Amino acid sequence: MDLETLLKDNLQLRQEVEACNAQSRLFETLLKMVGSVSEQEALALAMQKTLEITAGISGAETGSLFLLDSQGRVTDSILTRGQVAPAERRRLIGAVLDKGLAGWVRNNLKPGLVSDTLVDSRWVSIPDEPYDVRSVISVPIIKNGAIFGILTLKHPDPHFFDEEDVKGVQVAAEHMALAIEGAQVYVRIEELNRQRRNALESDLALARQVQESFLPARMPAVDGYVFGAVNRPAHSVGGDFYHFYPLPGNRLGVALGDVSGKGIAASLFMARLSSDLAHFAPVFSEPGRLLAKINQELCGRAKQGMFVTMVYLILDLSTGIVLCANAGHLPAMIISSEGILAMEDASVKGPPLGILPDAAYGQQGTRLNNDDAMVLFTDGVVEARDENGRVFGFDRLRDELCRRSLLNPERLVSGIILAVDQFSKNPDGRDDLTIVCFRKKAGDKEVAGC
Repeated sequence: MDLETLLKDNLQLRQEVEACNAQSRLFETLLKMVGSVSEQEALALAMQKTLEITAGISGAETGSLFLLDSQGRVTDSILTRGQVAPAERRRLIGAVLDKGLAGWVRNNLKPGLVSDTLVDSRWVSIPDEPYDVRSVISVPIIKNGAIFGILTLKHPDPHFFDEEDVKGVQVAAEHMALAIEGAQVYVRIEELNRQRRNALESDLALARQVQESFLPARMPAVDGYVFGAVNRPAHSVGGDFYHFYPLPGNRLGVALGDVSGKGIAASLFMARLSSDLAHFAPVFSEPGRLLAKINQELCGRAKQGMFVTMVYLILDLSTGIVLCANAGHLPAMIISSEGILAMEDASVKGPPLGILPDAAYGQQGTRLNNDDAMVLFTDGVVEARDENGRVFGFDRLRDELCRRSLLNPERLVSGIILAVDQFSKNPDGRDDLTIVCFRKKAGDKEVAGC
């Protein structure tokens, strides 16, 4: 092997090594940018970094970069003069692609070297050019056999660049094309993700509206009783629900439940369940029989193992007598001057709805005296956890119920929600949460919880 060939091979090897190093630096820059900037900023920074690296290789002082689509149209660009208005940008790009060196490179698919812009017809001087240009390199960036971009580097001195610079820049540019393409893919992926997020947010907003339409628009207005309730899903939509059903004979049905899971599926399951309750509640005068009927309906169409725990009670508004049935749910709580009593007779409690089609549900009864109250709640209350993993629990709930006034059930349920939030301090890990409270009132005097 003669000396000339050896030197040529050595030069080519050095150019490849330098190009690989340049590509590595560009990829490193992109990895740092992902997640910290917008996708458009990532692409712009990748292009700017490409210019900086290739300028460093060649000794150029400025440059421009065009990225092209499959039709040869410019999709993104960095101009020598920096940021300009869109109309001006289009005019400048059109000029250089129509008659300039970049257009010559695009049409011939090979590098262009201008040793002196004053005597080379391929160079088009743009009025108000902010930078004096005498030497220019313009190279096509080829990817998969098609032109992917045009990189142009400039210097104010004539004859500054030579063929060796052209080869070095072209090798580096082709290596960095993969990184630029990666940035473009990142842009497309993020745009698709944004479209999916927007569509999901729209669907969730609609699902939330549907869910809210199945919740009571207002508290019951009945003589001798006052009501309060709150429903707060863990996400945009959830599986907790409550409702009130006016019944024949001056009675009121009160339901509170918790559908397994969260999100849209639980919300839709809840919406259908609420419709079933509205249909069958006036038909069944005993809570246990109603739950048995609802259970049969759910078992007949249950999908993907979804089920619901629920407590349902019928309140005789004239006498204060309450009949309560429980399908695998937390017990209803009775608050009176004697303390707090949980309605949790295991002999009448049945399994969650939607699991066993032949399950039976009993019921237990009590009578509310004047100023007694009842509280129904989902497990999002007692199972809320703090940063140490401790649960809010029944004892804390009892304490909150005892120390708060029963005069205004709306304030009572809001106070419990506040206590749970102050305890857990973990909004990202919270569950759906629902509380219903009602009091049989004798007057508007202050009534202690216990």
